[in-house]
Amino acid sequence: MDKTKNVFSKIAEFLGFKRNSKYVNEYIHKANMRSGLFMSAVVALLEVWLVFRQHHKYLNVYWARGGSSYFDFLFTYTSLFWLQMVMGISMFLYCLYYLSKKNSKGLLISILVSSGVGIVLCSFIWKESVIAKYDPANYIDSSLLIGLYCAIFLFHVLVIIASILKYRGKHFEWFHSVAIITIFATCLLIFGVRVSYGDFTSMKKGVANPDYKQIICFLMMAIYVGCLLVWRPYISIAILGAVFLSVYFLLRTFDDSIRYFSEGDRVNYITFFISLVMISTSIFSQRNLEAKKDEELELLATKDKLTGLLAYEYFNNLVNKKVEEENIQKDEYIYLFFDITSFKILNEQRGFEKGNEFLKEVGQILIKHFPDEYISRQSDDHFAVFAKNEDIEEKINQINEEVNHLDPDIRPGVKVGGYLFNRVEVDSHNAMEKARYAFSTLKGMNGSQLYLRYDKEMSNKYKMVQYVVSHIDEAVQKGWIHAYYQPVVFAKDRKLCGVEALARWIDPKYGFLSPGIFVPSLEDSQLAYKLDLAILEIVCKNMRRVLDNGEVIVPTSINFSRADFSVVDIPSEIVRVTSKYNIPTQYLHIEITESALLEEHVDLKEAMNRIKYNGFSIWLDDFGSGYSSFNTLKDYAFDVLKLDLEFLKGFSTNKKSKPLIKAVIDMAKQIDMRTLAEGVETEEQAEFLNSIGCERLQGYLISKPITYEELNDGIANGKFVISKELE
Repeated sequence: MDKTKNVFSKIAEFLGFKRNSKYVNEYIHKANMRSGLFMSAVVALLEVWLVFRQHHKYLNVYWARGGSSYFDFLFTYTSLFWLQMVMGISMFLYCLYYLSKKNSKGLLISILVSSGVGIVLCSFIWKESVIAKYDPANYIDSSLLIGLYCAIFLFHVLVIIASILKYRGKHFEWFHSVAIITIFATCLLIFGVRVSYGDFTSMKKGVANPDYKQIICFLMMAIYVGCLLVWRPYISIAILGAVFLSVYFLLRTFDDSIRYFSEGDRVNYITFFISLVMISTSIFSQRNLEAKKDEELELLATKDKLTGLLAYEYFNNLVNKKVEEENIQKDEYIYLFFDITSFKILNEQRGFEKGNEFLKEVGQILIKHFPDEYISRQSDDHFAVFAKNEDIEEKINQINEEVNHLDPDIRPGVKVGGYLFNRVEVDSHNAMEKARYAFSTLKGMNGSQLYLRYDKEMSNKYKMVQYVVSHIDEAVQKGWIHAYYQPVVFAKDRKLCGVEALARWIDPKYGFLSPGIFVPSLEDSQLAYKLDLAILEIVCKNMRRVLDNGEVIVPTSINFSRADFSVVDIPSEIVRVTSKYNIPTQYLHIEITESALLEEHVDLKEAMNRIKYNGFSIWLDDFGSGYSSFNTLKDYAFDVLKLDLEFLKGFSTNKKSKPLIKAVIDMAKQIDMRTLAEGVETEEQAEFLNSIGCERLQGYLISKPITYEELNDGIANGKFVISKELE
């Protein structure tokens, strides 16, 4: 039973009985109009040729027979061709106008002129000989001619009405495409039937005149119609079937005609009809399939697959369009960037499926509080909203409370950054980036505040971020990027055992830029690799100079962020630069922050293995910065563990600090990792670290980051004594 239903369903779909979506219908309408554009051009050009041919063939004959009026000649030999030619031109112009995105006044005027000429030509129907000299014996021929004139007249009237409606912004798909194309196709069919029928009935005494038997004219027009009428296969079958059957029975009523419509002609006639039906059905099926595929692609482009909210790019397009078309006042609307707090925890504890369900529910909560507004899931657990600036804080508090209740144990919530609409910044993407920047500022405050709006202070910082991102290439090329070195000493004797290279940006316009500004900015924009590779180049160049001078070289560690590894092949770049300056691998250490290893990342693990394989040591930076996981130590092979300065905060007052630090140092020794404490600021800290076996120290107690020249001067004047253990 199910198989039978499925078969009938497939047949119904093939014949076009199934209802299509609005998108598919509009797609097929436009495809038909594109066919109309091509077919009308063919018709117009064909009629131009026929008018020329008739002049060449019959004009001299007409004058020789005593013809006195050229106007009479036109209606004797070329009237139908002129009518068809003007109709083809009007159809071509209208299809062009229909498919154009803008309402061109020039095209409208051209259509009105062309269709006006067509209507005038139709008014001269009384000049046609079969009308002027009516012969009851030729009533079918006369009826077909009258029908053709009436159909062409109606066509031009509809084209004028449809063009004016479109110009006024009233675009009715069914009227514009279906009605116009149907009348156009009807005109072609009547023309083909009339010409072919007239030729058949012109045969006298049973003798076929080869100049007359033009059934090919009807068949050619039928092909045009078959290519035009493709809304539904059953419509094509019905129209073509009725026309072909009517013509066949029309010809059978005349013995002289049917005598020359032989059995072979009948077979060819029926075969042609079947072939034409299959062609039109095939065209429909292809268009229908393409329309559905395009609809799926558009759905992906306009809707977020998970939540059903607007896709982010489409969201931006809609907002930009609204801003462009409506007179929105300053501060009337606001851009909101929503971030879900504790979503990573929820995903880990509840699983990704529950996490996805949670995001859908958050989407519905946003729709509830911002009905009829533009809402999008920007990415992951981030949402974007463009809404009227009314009771925003109250709505955010309510949303946060409802999101809390979605999982009472984990209690996720929202943090929101806002940017008020103004006529200066009208691009949605840029405005939303400012709302996001306000959120990032709020996130850095670590308070209970849920909402922060972009202000002047943030504007200044944001401009600096934009400056950094847009000038990083220039900064690298022109030497605005400098490597500052912070000394690392052995805890037992305070002798120099290495340095950490830190990036500094000395700008010709702004002077010293804070690393807290340019480093996060470059990381967020996936450009940090340019900064880190520039530091690698500077460090290796300086090392080469020391080696060439025969001096003792101090090992240097360089930081690489996780973002670097996702953009470029960092292991290959390290090998390339060190090979360029011929730097031994033992003098360069690669630091990876612990936060970069939070999520399982096969590519990063593989890259770190390659770095180790190439002979470089890898240090785990910022251990204890809030992300500590012993899985990190278990899954990766690090040579040195760097304790984050957070471990040393409250050193004197918090009784737990010292036991925790000692436990970490002991654990590192047990897994064959050397230890380094950064952020050391007091002698008390340094002595304690030495007493528990921490091997190396780094911090302001030893030295702040200094220039390469200052480092060399410090070594030369004995401020920094290089340990003999390096030799």
